[in-house]
Amino acid sequence: TTFVPCLKIGITTKEIAARRSFVLLVSHLARQFADSKSVHLYGDLKCLIRDDDQDLDFFLNVTHVQVHRRAKAFSRLRRLLSAHDDSADQSPLFSDQSFGNILLPLAMHPVYEYKSKIEEAYVIESIATVGEISKHLPWSKYNNTLQSVLNSLGRYPDQERYLIAMLCAIIDAFHFSVDTGEETANNNNEVESSQGNGVWRTLKNRILPKVESFLIKEVDKHGSKVKRLRSSV
Repeated sequence: TTFVPCLKIGITTKEIAARRSFVLLVSHLARQFADSKSVHLYGDLKCLIRDDDQDLDFFLNVTHVQVHRRAKAFSRLRRLLSAHDDSADQSPLFSDQSFGNILLPLAMHPVYEYKSKIEEAYVIESIATVGEISKHLPWSKYNNTLQSVLNSLGRYPDQERYLIAMLCAIIDAFHFSVDTGEETANNNNEVESSQGNGVWRTLKNRILPKVESFLIKEVDKHGSKVKRLRSSV
């Protein structure tokens, strides 16, 4: 009730040095509780630890000082998830808690922390990993993540290109059943209208209007505001 919640907070911190320590703590936790059935102890992440070859250890590489090592960590994770999806094994590789509380925040951080051209390949790989992870998120987490990215577009103008790319990756990973509702006649020939399921209502009332609002952006041109199409959306 104390240690694990602190880990979740630490993984999301913007302080890179502090976050590195929390990531390594998650690695130790996964190693110690690999046989535990509790999804809150992240024992299922043990498969990402490679004591025999540290160059393949996800946790050591995703916290490495070298950018290309961090990019390779995400690349291997993405390929692992993709290969599992293509296999005959229908059981999830990781729990919802591991996907949502650990892997997803780690994959999203590079987009917000992008500073120079040298990090571009790293950021692009992290975005692809976010898309792969999003295929496994439950609706509540998926919806919250999508809303968070949409809300960030106006606050991070320097990262707009990558935020939109991440938004597209998340949308491409949409995997939920959508019931749009329909009008049906009952036994008394009275028309009954269904509003559809919660997923559809959220899409219709919140997500789609917000996405549409980002199609146009205002830019400064010769001292005046000009509206332009945000083509990447």
